[in-house]
Amino acid sequence: MMQATVPQLLFALANLALCAGVVFVSACRLNAMTKSTLNRVAFEYAAYVAAGFTSGFQPWWGEWPQWGSIAVSGALFFGLLMSWHAWAGDTPPESATAPGGLH
Repeated sequence: MMQATVPQLLFALANLALCAGVVFVSACRLNAMTKSTLNRVAFEYAAYVAAGFTSGFQPWWGEWPQWGSIAVSGALFFGLLMSWHAWAGDTPPESATAPGGLH
């Protein structure tokens, strides 16, 4: 196995930090969900947790993150952070618990 370079390690560390944020926020939201939460919403956040772990630990199987991984992880984490107001009070928003109307 080849020795990792410093830039590879820095990218991996930055990606791991962003992915840890994704996993943390998603796990907190999964924990806040009730039985009335739509399955598709629960599956969405479960997929975020799985993707966060997979992307964050990809150096373990020899795939080193670069700018693309950082951009996707960062955008997902940013999106989760920007929707904090919808999840304020540790409760899912109404849109996560009721089917949308047909217009």
